Amino acid sequence: MNQAKMVQILGFLAEWALKFRLPVRGIIRATVFQEFCGGESLQKSLPKIAELQRSGIGSIPDYSVEGLNSEELMDETLLELLDALTFTANHPETPLFVFKVTGLVHSDLLEASAKNALIDPKQIEAFHRGKGRVMNLLRRASDMQCPIMIDAEESWLQDPIDQIAMEASVKFNRSKAIVIQTLQMYRHDRLEHLDQCLKHAQEEGYAPGFKVVRGAYMEKERERADLLGYLDPIQPDKETTDRDTHRAIEILLQHPNAFLCLGTHNRSTCVWATELMDRFGLAKISERVLFAQLLGMSDSLSAELADEGYRVAKYLPYGPVDKVLPYLLRRARENSSAAGELSREYALLLAERRQRRQEAG
Repeated sequence: MNQAKMVQILGFLAEWALKFRLPVRGIIRATVFQEFCGGESLQKSLPKIAELQRSGIGSIPDYSVEGLNSEELMDETLLELLDALTFTANHPETPLFVFKVTGLVHSDLLEASAKNALIDPKQIEAFHRGKGRVMNLLRRASDMQCPIMIDAEESWLQDPIDQIAMEASVKFNRSKAIVIQTLQMYRHDRLEHLDQCLKHAQEEGYAPGFKVVRGAYMEKERERADLLGYLDPIQPDKETTDRDTHRAIEILLQHPNAFLCLGTHNRSTCVWATELMDRFGLAKISERVLFAQLLGMSDSLSAELADEGYRVAKYLPYGPVDKVLPYLLRRARENSSAAGELSREYALLLAERRQRRQEAG
């Protein structure tokens, strides 16, 4: 059985067990959660943050809640995100913060906005309340001068998210990139979008910021496009995705004041980026460049980058087990390369534990 299929089955079983309140939280907390999450709160994540920092690796706090469907829950999420943002700004080990707009704006409203279908006054009011939550968070980040990344979502939700990011960038990125957009390069239109954003930044006089990733929703995107009969937004093959990813990296590293967070588990892409940094005269510790990987995945790559003197950080998911686990399983299911990396890392971890037990015995 291939790794991606195994992750799907294990994910279904874990979600089923949590849904029916079977006593599995302790098992999950002691195994997968312990290895791939910081803790159930940021305070409980401090030991993991300190451990990473000792290896020269930063942490990116990631409150892994998305797709909420009530105003009350989204208001609560905003309060949590504001607290986490303050934590991030006050800890040098956490170079930036990240959040998902669907934790603050209902996905149905984002989809309606993307279709220019916000007609009902109540919908319009709810959308503006959600946008207000997002702008509140971004404004606080600007006040504290703490860079904040807006994670990408599915293509049918992304346009209003991009519009909010550009609007906020005009306000808050005057001297440096505080608001950071995410480009999923498996979409065939992202280089064009990057070009438009950079032109907008030049016209409006702000510093652009981007996280570049390959993407995490490929299967869902293809299935929906096929079901609804519209043009598949995904690149035709991996080679094209790789080409556009590398081109985006090159454009941003050549830019005079753009910020780049390169989120990848692909070693060759990281090597390519470091070679470009050298070619363009960017120092290894340049504040304009940050490499990022998920906690528990590609740990050897993160360590190698840190040992070479580059700025690198781990995405640090945190939160209650039943909220964080579905997020991790979604990431694993929808990104087969990440799923495979998770399996390899976990196999190495188990082998290391077996060896320690043998040495102790």
